[in-house]
Amino acid sequence: MRKTIIPLVLFGLIAFGCGVLNFDQTETTPDAPRPLQPQTPAEETTEQVVPAEVTTPQEPEIQSTPVDVTQFAASNNAFAFDIYNQAAANNPDNNLFFSPYSIYTALGMTYAGAKRDTEEQMRNALYFAEDAVSQHAAFMDMSRKLNKIGQRDKAQLSVANGVFQAKLHEKALLPEYQNILKKYYASEMYSLDFAKAKESADYINDWVMERTNKRIKNMVSEQHIQSSNNGMLLVNAIFFKANWLKQFNPKYTNVMSFYPVPEKEFPVNMMYARDDFSYTEVADMQVIELPYDEEELSMLVFLPIKSNEIPEFNNDIVFEAMKLLRKQDVRLWLPSFTLELELGEIVEMLENMGMTDAFDVRLADFTGIRDPKAGADLFIKDILHKAFIEVNEEGTEAAAATAVVMATKSTAMPDEKMPIIFRADHPFTYMIVHRPSQTILFMGKLSDPPRAEK
Repeated sequence: MRKTIIPLVLFGLIAFGCGVLNFDQTETTPDAPRPLQPQTPAEETTEQVVPAEVTTPQEPEIQSTPVDVTQFAASNNAFAFDIYNQAAANNPDNNLFFSPYSIYTALGMTYAGAKRDTEEQMRNALYFAEDAVSQHAAFMDMSRKLNKIGQRDKAQLSVANGVFQAKLHEKALLPEYQNILKKYYASEMYSLDFAKAKESADYINDWVMERTNKRIKNMVSEQHIQSSNNGMLLVNAIFFKANWLKQFNPKYTNVMSFYPVPEKEFPVNMMYARDDFSYTEVADMQVIELPYDEEELSMLVFLPIKSNEIPEFNNDIVFEAMKLLRKQDVRLWLPSFTLELELGEIVEMLENMGMTDAFDVRLADFTGIRDPKAGADLFIKDILHKAFIEVNEEGTEAAAATAVVMATKSTAMPDEKMPIIFRADHPFTYMIVHRPSQTILFMGKLSDPPRAEK
């Protein structure tokens, strides 16, 4: 049977690998960021220190069975669909690309320090296992499975995790938290002088660029460092590159029309191939699998049959599609494209999923990260995500990075370069108050002020 696939509207990468890349830092000044010792944070020093890998002291082995890999995938994917469905609904006419695995991992690192209601809300929203140690062990187990892919040299795969802690509060960082991140997430841990916001942001951005083949740039800004109030950033970076098992022939690539809606069209570079592809149809969509040269990696493309509206996704649709895929003769047209995108409103989407306390300066409980006695408790101020993808005749290159910006709870926030804007150019209420007793003496609302004379 012959089937025809017309332009792409949705795709998904099935697997990413995991392996930490080395970062060569040549800065040797006394203020250079340095790795945190997992058990005894380093004292202030005037000696020249070069960031390097840290040897973690031997710790007691925690007995725990990691979540089954199928269960981990189901949880990761359920989270992916929750984010995707919201983002697609919020921006129906825009491109969308992100790495749910990257966001999931960064949030897993954050979850390691959550307690009480904050922990429960995160566990439910992220579909984590009841046993926290089992969940962290599942991240480690999945990373090891994926790491083997890169060792076969048929695909470039790397996943790196980094913790960037404000030097001011490094002694408050709990050894237990550091050990979890080192053991289960292979996290690189650094102490930076957040008072030097630009230098700290540059250092983190260089770290991300090194681990994404320079595809993800300017991940964090000076403002993110300043607004963290000597907090910390938990960062995940992913890079992926692989060739198709059967590459598209460039001579068959032609300019053809793409229809974002039936009545609108514009020209794109459309690749073409005819071959035996794994194909099926589910939920009123055509589904095709495009394998990479590395046999454990492939791309799935879901194309609505009767309309341009993509339905909401869930685990059942994807699992059903993968179960029904069968080799068939297919003529395939697929656009080549390159995208660099940011995924916004992650905080709002997670709040819609029931994870609210983590972002509340009063209710957030991350006392598993810093010693509560230090008076430097944390909350999540923002979650940043950038992604890159290029799809062409040879294969696919993709990169993404996630940064969880954690701010210190404090009434004394650092001085901001930009002032607060209070522009009373619309109706407002006002009152005259006796301050000692807080008695309101006069109160009013200005909606129609006198006109200025010309």
